[in-house]
Amino acid sequence: MGKELTLEQKAVVKMYVTRGANEGVVTCCYCDKEISSRNVDRWASHLRGCAKTPEDIKAQIRPARVSEATQATNGSSTSVPVAPEPTKLKTQAASAAVLATPSVAVPAAPTSVAMVAPSPPLSSPVQSLGSSFNEVFKVHVSKDYMKFNAAHFIAYKGFREKLHGHNYRLAVTITGQVGKDGYVVDFGEIKKISRVICNELNESFLVPMNSDALKISFDGTNVHIVTEDMAQFSFPKSDCSLLPIVHSSAEELAIYISNQLVDAFTLVALLDRGVSKIEVSISEATQQFASYERTILA
Repeated sequence: MGKELTLEQKAVVKMYVTRGANEGVVTCCYCDKEISSRNVDRWASHLRGCAKTPEDIKAQIRPARVSEATQATNGSSTSVPVAPEPTKLKTQAASAAVLATPSVAVPAAPTSVAMVAPSPPLSSPVQSLGSSFNEVFKVHVSKDYMKFNAAHFIAYKGFREKLHGHNYRLAVTITGQVGKDGYVVDFGEIKKISRVICNELNESFLVPMNSDALKISFDGTNVHIVTEDMAQFSFPKSDCSLLPIVHSSAEELAIYISNQLVDAFTLVALLDRGVSKIEVSISEATQQFASYERTILA
């Protein structure tokens, strides 16, 4: 018959194997093999063959061997037994596997107890609305009808594009605080104003009235444009959008539309609602757009 397990070794057994209802049998947590709990050498030999790595062997075998060496040095010592709860012994099946977290056994001078380091409590990442951290709310609108088709050409000193057009698309993002009504800004208001702006620009020639490279004149019903290379254009005034910009680029169109949005909402109303920024994006083609962000200041 093998050597009786000491109280210290029984504590280690409880950490690494599952004891069945019968005190004489324990089950390995790795392979569920039953081994006599009274045979220390046989149990240790099995763990050497069953453990996956040398580190596993050291973690499982060393605590029992350290306890034996401590007892041999200090003589008889008083140990606090760590036994399974009686209720669990009655209710658990002999083959049930219990996964235990490996821990370091700490031997003491006359009395030694296998100590299991407690896991630190997990802090909840969820924070309640209105706590001390900074909150940013954004509303974003980009609808199929927020678009306009227009002709233009870019002209600056020493350069002029050929006349061409784009199917422009508009997107609006507004940043601010949530009001008492639960909104930053009502989506419906953004869509209504954006639809009006797009309709005014749709199917027109975009005329940059502040251009430094074009000579622009009117004869009553037509708009006449002369470029640096002496090319001449004449368009019906009703077919033109006369814009207060220098170039009819996507960037400057975004600035123009941003100003139109602020004028339509009114600066006072935006400040009252706690709006801090308005961002306008103008797309000339798929995955090709320019954005302009404006900070709302009192």
